[in-house]
Amino acid sequence: MLITYELAQQIVDHILPIVQQNVNIMNSSGLIMGSGQKNRINTYHQGAKEVIARGEVVEIHPDELALFPGALPGLNWPIILDKQIVGVVGVSGDPAAVRSTAKLVKMVTELILERESLLEGFRSNLQLKEHFVQLLLSGKWEDCSAQIKSTAQLLRFTLELPRAAAVANIRPLLDTACSQYGTHDLVMARARDVLTQSIERSELIDERDLVIVTEDKCIIFKHFSQAAEPAVLQNWGQQFQALLNREYSNAGFSLGLGSLTNSPEQLYTSYTEALFACRQTDVHAVPGTIYHFDVLTAYLLASGSRTSACLAFQNLRTKITTRLGKKYDLQNTINTLLEHNLNVSSAAKALFIHRNTLVFRLEKLQELTGLCPAQFLNHAILCKLLFQKPGNCYDRDFFAEENRK
Repeated sequence: MLITYELAQQIVDHILPIVQQNVNIMNSSGLIMGSGQKNRINTYHQGAKEVIARGEVVEIHPDELALFPGALPGLNWPIILDKQIVGVVGVSGDPAAVRSTAKLVKMVTELILERESLLEGFRSNLQLKEHFVQLLLSGKWEDCSAQIKSTAQLLRFTLELPRAAAVANIRPLLDTACSQYGTHDLVMARARDVLTQSIERSELIDERDLVIVTEDKCIIFKHFSQAAEPAVLQNWGQQFQALLNREYSNAGFSLGLGSLTNSPEQLYTSYTEALFACRQTDVHAVPGTIYHFDVLTAYLLASGSRTSACLAFQNLRTKITTRLGKKYDLQNTINTLLEHNLNVSSAAKALFIHRNTLVFRLEKLQELTGLCPAQFLNHAILCKLLFQKPGNCYDRDFFAEENRK
């Protein structure tokens, strides 16, 4: 780590009120970068050059000043960071009298520099994460895939793992911080840093996940098993929301989760679903997920029923086609039920089947998917999108293929 003039002077200003002795911070060239005697800044200090050359403490007594141009009596210690000498700290005065003080100054200086080094690494890593998330959420995988892959390698982020996006609204936390400490960029930045560290330390996040706090949102790309059911995602979301409320005295966080993805290019879609679910969820309410039928229906209607872009919808459709196929004549059954305004008896007549037969078919659908179109409007809307006839839907190619099987 290179010590800047600004940082050197900050260290000196921090230490001076404590030790009541002049303190100098010098670089490897022997130049004074920070001092309690401002007129000495940027002047040469032979004692510091000797410390760098020998790697040990240099004491300068009054009768030795001729040997050390630019120096005053005192002690000069090497500043060591990561087992390397990065500079020199000097304390003016009789060496015997300031020896204990100089040791303290050296220790404090190294602690400050160590903290700055950690913060610098944290800031660099954070900037890299922010850049990575911006690329992922640009929605331009084909244009940015090379950049995304190279940045993922730098972050040691395995792109190919199945993940779901989660979005938390942290505005209540920021509002609380501002009300306590005032509206200031530093307050906001500190609140975001503390939140990030709290989340990353929790058992709900591991090295395969990515957490980023930006503006008033917390975005997480969370790894799950490929076989994870929606209930697993919901349970994780509830635990995560409980963690936030526990750490921040029930400040109130709304949380949304998107679909579980199969490939990294789908993370953008999962994010848009999670963001929508978050906005649909009230503060203090249980997390909203795109797998919840009310959220899914609202999402599809808001996006113009572009069902091919919604992973949760496609997963639901795949479940129906792979496990039920053409059994129970479901496509015709559901469309007839919708045409008869969800009236089971009327639909059964039109299908020339017994009412109980229709009820049985609907029970099979509910058993597999949880959909109950005869009882819930949003379920009926989803069924219309899932089973609508090829000539009247956005996904006619899908059903045409299914009919050829």
